[in-house]
Amino acid sequence: MLRIRKTHKGGILIEFTFSIPICIALLFFVNDHYRLYELNNKIKSSTYLAASMIQQITNTRSGKQIGRSDIKRITYASCLNFFHTNSMFYPYPFGICYGIELSYIKRVSNDSYQYQRTYSGTYATSTFKDMPITAMQTLKRTQAQVEAIHPDLVCQKDGEERVLIECYYSKNHFSKSKLGFFLIDPPTVKNSAGSNCLCLSKLIITPKPGLFPVNSVN
Repeated sequence: MLRIRKTHKGGILIEFTFSIPICIALLFFVNDHYRLYELNNKIKSSTYLAASMIQQITNTRSGKQIGRSDIKRITYASCLNFFHTNSMFYPYPFGICYGIELSYIKRVSNDSYQYQRTYSGTYATSTFKDMPITAMQTLKRTQAQVEAIHPDLVCQKDGEERVLIECYYSKNHFSKSKLGFFLIDPPTVKNSAGSNCLCLSKLIITPKPGLFPVNSVN
C-alpha cells in the first residue's frame, strides 16, 4: 500500500524567507525611532544646560548684565553633550549645526512690553572664534505680539521679566544617513522666528535681576 507522508519543511522555509525582510525593516524602524528620541533628549538637555549657565555665568562679576561673549560661550558649551569635538562646525559631519534663540520680555504696563531677541549658533563657521552672535536693540511690543511668540511669556505684573530659550539643530549639508537613520526622515519644526529646525526644545525662565537685556555691544 502506498503511504503519503505529510511534511511542513517547505512551508516553514517559505515563511522564514518572508519573515527576514520584515524583521530587518522592524529593526531599522526601531533604530530610527530611538535615534530621533535620543536627538530630542539631547536638545532638551542642551536647553536646561543653557538656562543654568544663563542664571549663573555672571555670579562672580560685579556687573551682572549678560553680554554677547557670554551668550557665545553658553551656545558652545551647551551643545557639547552631543557634539563631543568640533563637529558642530563646518564641514558638519553629522549634517546638522546648533543654534540658540533667546526672547527676552519685560512688562512695562498692561499692554506694553520691552522685547529683545538674541541669536547665536554654529552655522556658517568653522571655529568657535567665528561663531555669529546677534543681539537686537530693545523694542516695544504689545501683549498680543508677546502672546504670539509664546503664551507663557505674558507677564502678570509691571516690571516682571521672562526669557524664552529655544535650542535646536538645523539641517546643514543634511543627509539622514549621517545621523544613523535608515527609514525615517526626521520631521521639520519651526522656532518662534519661523526658522526650520530638525529638533527643537523650548524653556521659559524668570531671569535673575540685572541679567537682561543682553548687552548688544560687549
